[in-house]
Amino acid sequence: MKNFIFSHKSDIDGLGNIILLKLAYNNIDYELCETFDINEKFEYYYNNKLLDNYDKIYITDLCLDKKHLDMINDDSNIKSKMKLIDHHKSVEGFDSYDFTRIKVKNEKGLCCATSLFYEYLIENSFLKANKALDKFCELTRRYDTWEWKNIYNDEMARNLSLIFESVGAQRYIDIMYKKLKSEEIFEFSDVEQALIDSRKDKMLEKVESYVKNIVYKDMFGLKAGIVFISYEYRNEVAQYLIDKDYDIDFVMLISVEHSTISYRSIRPGSNVRIVAENMGGKGHDSAAGSNLTQEQMDSILNLILNHKI
Repeated sequence: MKNFIFSHKSDIDGLGNIILLKLAYNNIDYELCETFDINEKFEYYYNNKLLDNYDKIYITDLCLDKKHLDMINDDSNIKSKMKLIDHHKSVEGFDSYDFTRIKVKNEKGLCCATSLFYEYLIENSFLKANKALDKFCELTRRYDTWEWKNIYNDEMARNLSLIFESVGAQRYIDIMYKKLKSEEIFEFSDVEQALIDSRKDKMLEKVESYVKNIVYKDMFGLKAGIVFISYEYRNEVAQYLIDKDYDIDFVMLISVEHSTISYRSIRPGSNVRIVAENMGGKGHDSAAGSNLTQEQMDSILNLILNHKI
């Protein structure tokens, strides 16, 4: 069976789905996407008939817009092959299609795409569950939903993401695929632990340098911190602000080289999904994102120069 998967490239949740599908079928094809280019990339593959020869097509940790979902729904050939799995609250309304599975929360807590895809693969006998896979998927879920910090204080979940941040997307896929294919118990090797320790040492220094340059402004009736960062540090900067009890409702993390803005709640109850949607984005209540367009950059600069949005 020939399988193709589109998945999110920027965190361990998106990459976890690729790893699971490789374990199920070994030889697969995939496209790594950003949150806001999935529509464009899917349309390219669709219009050029690059998906026609695949038996199954997956989109995970991402969701197409209504235009493209309707396009699939009207194409019986592609629709019969398609499964879209996501967990973001902003796209819950798209769960009405036959080929979509969108769930924000279940009996375990908040969902992530990897945990949902794992369930799907097992349910359909495409993959057999084992203890190592159970652990890997749960660690991914805890990190992606931030339950590692808010509920479990699970450093192992955080360390899994630190490996990804140390080696990048492709090497992370390769490392975890080989690990899960050969090991019955999921634990970090000495080499992996060295990567984790090295990453932690570098991270604190970098995060503190970013935090020194935060600009504080009112935005959409909330107290915001605005800071320009490298994309990979977005969660660590937010967690630092939470741990140090900064007097802001949320932080806007701007990555120019990545052309994205990430929004993270700092004070409990601050809904950054609404902020992101006002900026043309989407996401969860506590973590969301939007594209960084020239118009948005102009708006942010106006805000920094004392004009309110």
